[in-house]
Amino acid sequence: MVLVGMLIGWLLRKVSALSVFSSRLAGLAVLLFAAPAIYSFNSGSPFVDAFIVYGLGALIAAAVFRFMKTRERA
Repeated sequence: MVLVGMLIGWLLRKVSALSVFSSRLAGLAVLLFAAPAIYSFNSGSPFVDAFIVYGLGALIAAAVFRFMKTRERA
């Protein structure tokens, strides 16, 4: 989730004037709603269950992005 969020954020940064951290979080937001929909459609599991799992993954990825942001400044 971190890598795909960074990829989507990199693409958003190329087409807009967002900062690196903002574009990564925007990439996660896009991924947070797209990934559970794709997963629940393909597996037949409820969307809410997939959304909870991917939401937890997004929180972990946001923490990783936050940690990377503080490391980049140092």
